[in-house]
Amino acid sequence: MNIRRRGLVAALASMALLFPGTAALAQTSATAAAPTVASAVEPLSNLPLISVVLADPDPTHNTITYLNASKDNVVPSTVDLVGAQDPAQNLTALSAEIKGRGNFTWTLAKKPYQLKFSSAQSVLGMAPAKTWVLLANHADTALLRNKVAFDLARELGLPYSPESRFVDLEINGQDLGNYLITEKVEVKTNRVELQDDAGLLLELDNNYGLAEDYHFYTKTSNTLFVLKDAKGGVSVPLSPTVQTAYTDIQTYLNTLESLLYAPKPDWTKISSMIDVESFLKYYFVFDLTENPEIVASSVYFYKDGPNDVLHAGPVWDFDSSEGSYAVEHLGGDPESEYVKNASVLRRRGNGWFGELFRNPQFVTAANQMYTGEVRAKIDALTSKIDGYAAEIKQSANRNFQIWPVLGKPSVFPAGNGHLVRSTWAGEVSYLRDWVAQRAGFLDGSYGETVPIVRYSTHVSTIGWQPTMSTGQIAGTIGRSLRVEAMVISHQNATVPGSIQGNAYVQSLGWQGWKGPGSTIGTTGRGLRMEGVQLRLTDQLAAKYDISYRAHVQNNGWMPWVRNGATAGLPGQGLRIEAVQVRLLPKGPNASYRSHVQGIGWMPYVTNGTSSGTTGRSLRIEALQLKVSAGPYTGDISYRGHVQSIGWQSWVGSSTFIGTTGRGLRLEALQIKLTGERAAHYAVRYRAYVQDVGWQQWVWDGATAGTTGLGKRIETVQIEVIPKTS
Repeated sequence: MNIRRRGLVAALASMALLFPGTAALAQTSATAAAPTVASAVEPLSNLPLISVVLADPDPTHNTITYLNASKDNVVPSTVDLVGAQDPAQNLTALSAEIKGRGNFTWTLAKKPYQLKFSSAQSVLGMAPAKTWVLLANHADTALLRNKVAFDLARELGLPYSPESRFVDLEINGQDLGNYLITEKVEVKTNRVELQDDAGLLLELDNNYGLAEDYHFYTKTSNTLFVLKDAKGGVSVPLSPTVQTAYTDIQTYLNTLESLLYAPKPDWTKISSMIDVESFLKYYFVFDLTENPEIVASSVYFYKDGPNDVLHAGPVWDFDSSEGSYAVEHLGGDPESEYVKNASVLRRRGNGWFGELFRNPQFVTAANQMYTGEVRAKIDALTSKIDGYAAEIKQSANRNFQIWPVLGKPSVFPAGNGHLVRSTWAGEVSYLRDWVAQRAGFLDGSYGETVPIVRYSTHVSTIGWQPTMSTGQIAGTIGRSLRVEAMVISHQNATVPGSIQGNAYVQSLGWQGWKGPGSTIGTTGRGLRMEGVQLRLTDQLAAKYDISYRAHVQNNGWMPWVRNGATAGLPGQGLRIEAVQVRLLPKGPNASYRSHVQGIGWMPYVTNGTSSGTTGRSLRIEALQLKVSAGPYTGDISYRGHVQSIGWQSWVGSSTFIGTTGRGLRLEALQIKLTGERAAHYAVRYRAYVQDVGWQQWVWDGATAGTTGLGKRIETVQIEVIPKTS
């Protein structure tokens, strides 16, 4: 790592000539610098620099090695901040303490820290406080995820959301790279400003909460909560006022959970116990980012005394969000109905938001808030990411010289983390594209005019489950229980139409289409549903697509299908175990089919569904693609890279790419939209490649597959999605 000693060692050596007693101090170099020794501090990039000099009376503590050895090692220091755009915001030789912080992030090579000044300080224009957090963002190879989430929460007006600034950090002259200095989540002036002496700040912490002095489990969801802070302070033992409040909050949360998890929840009572607005804003920040921590840890709530309701927030800890993972259950699919299903997808943790979404009133409020407050903020995120990236470009390039992690396996468990690009610009592009796709999906999923789908499943040994709302998982996962029947309907529609359903039942086959509110499948006969078809009628069908999928025995989640297509595997003796249903606004759909070795042309599939084969080592030889009619003119343009031929010419939807009857493999493809469609929609696609497996999604003319490697494409997925600004 780069170490900048500047004039510090020379100054100490000069002192040693005048004062022999300082010779040992000079030998310790910058790692044991005395705070009274002045040294020029200069920025490392265009960002402000925070320079920390360790200054413990015990010289053996004045090393980064000691500081990083334990989070419990607190080292007195002096702090300079230079390079602020407003010189008045620079700080000089301030007394402070520095220590490590974090849980998972503390285990990584680049460490996060906490600075505590001896008196409250304004840092880079942020409100004065003593304690500040330096986030290393080492798990986030774009360096932007926490900033994106924190600023979104602030723009939505979620109280006490952390303010933050990008900086460079050095300790004892050693350049540690790019950091985000941010406000700490704590009960203090200019932080979480509780007024009542009985006001409490709680953390949902199923991961690490047992290490805290005060923690408890809720009775219904078995969630571990921690008393994180209090207006009256957290001491051992607690003061009588705080102890009473701590006892009362446990009763309060248990009462709230009994209401949330009731088969028929009472929204009037639920909404009287929570600040619905803060819960909605908190939800949208976590759902936009698909933060898997929502069921696990770093999830905060506060209640300002016995007469207050429970508030959600502040937000915290987005290192593993926004596409950091590549798997849906950990938030890797930008088109997942994520937060409302996170506890089911992860098969662990707290499910409060899933229970809230069972209430049509909460769904309606979410739709209204999205239209009025959220949509514009989320649609602006891609341009904000570009702005953040431009701001930290110099610092980021330095950071990855110090910490060479680009192009290497993710720090997350093998097979779960996204494929880290070889350049920081590539990582920023990946984040931007992921957020753009997520924003596009949310734009189609929420809004005041979007109808609410309501459905329930009848499950073996359980019976009828509680009714779910749009996008929620109905049924069970991991319990080997069959779905036997289903009832589905909708409400809040502004156009005429209904939802119809058809079920394929063990020993009976397809039952035939039934209207809304009718039971499809059977009850009391012990027969499994093996397939389901759903469709819309009248103007509802003209305005929306109904999209649904099934979780099938031995197969897991099957691909999403639409508008009367079959979900499940009817006739194969495999039970459906769970289903999801959602409405999506009409737009151009990609429809495509593959010509496969030994099979020939396979049936057409639509948006995002797999075409081809996997696990059979069969090459795709040709691909035919078309886009359905939509509100804009234009077409699809695509070309293939074929064995022994190379790149073919670009063609439109009237023909196919590749070859038939020649036994040649399709090795790569490029797809783009034309005309007005290109201005309003994007096409994304990916290939399953011989010896490689699924590649990452690519967009709008980029290459999927390989060239020059002689590898066949075996499966493709293609979809057209709305663009965001």
